[in-house]
Amino acid sequence: MSKPTINAIDYKSECERIVSFIKMHVESRKASGIALGLSGGLDSSVTAALCARALSPERISALMLPERDSSKESVIDAKLHAEQLGISHRVIDLTACLNELGCYSDRASEVVKFKGGARAAVRLFPGLARKGFLSNLQGSGSKHFREFLSFHRIKHRMRMVAVYHEAERSNLLVASCANRTEFEIGFFVRYGDDAGDIAPIKHLYKTQVFGIGKHIGVPQRILEKKPSPDLFAEMKDEEIMGITYAELDTILNALSKGMGIDEIVRTLDVSKRVVEYVVEIKQQSARLRDPPASLL
Repeated sequence: MSKPTINAIDYKSECERIVSFIKMHVESRKASGIALGLSGGLDSSVTAALCARALSPERISALMLPERDSSKESVIDAKLHAEQLGISHRVIDLTACLNELGCYSDRASEVVKFKGGARAAVRLFPGLARKGFLSNLQGSGSKHFREFLSFHRIKHRMRMVAVYHEAERSNLLVASCANRTEFEIGFFVRYGDDAGDIAPIKHLYKTQVFGIGKHIGVPQRILEKKPSPDLFAEMKDEEIMGITYAELDTILNALSKGMGIDEIVRTLDVSKRVVEYVVEIKQQSARLRDPPASLL
């Protein structure tokens, strides 16, 4: 059996399909345009470029939302991309707001200042990262671990508060920049980076988003950057998850085609332990994708 492929899409046609999707929803809701958070990373850069194609640049409002622990380079990259696209953009520093809410008062805030230690540990021991990521999804762990979760999640949610404030002032729809990979494994913050009125790239795996970005001319500096939530200690997505996007996407794609664990191991020539890990994080993150429980 040949290996299942995830990149077998026509990027030109896919871009046209997404552009039509954006146009249709903005017009049907009688909105003036799109608001989004522009981080300088791949997903938001691709989403911004597609929205600019769909509506014209002057109808797009992009916010750069750094805080105390953000990378300075991210804001620079976001500004340059926004200027190249010709879209409206401004920087809002969330540090004071987050400080007022107590974000920087827990021990987690002090730990992340030591950038080398945690990052070196997860790079050397992917199993450690996987264990931590599962604890994140399960909501388990010590008081200090829970403080760490709240420390990074409040940042995502405050970013979305700022974007919605911008959108509602100007009759704009909020574009979520979530992708399929992160959605399927719970690598997002509920009511944070998954929130939005439309989600133009949510059907695409991360590696497909990269392909779209390359096709539409997203700056090489952004394409070459290792994906990161840009929340603490310069940690990268793959270091946090304990698996590369290339391997993760291939396994997720195989699972979507109904392949079992043993079949995936044989077909993709990957470790059974890694496949079982992907299956487990998919299962453990299911509650994050469910709507709020209610008696309706």
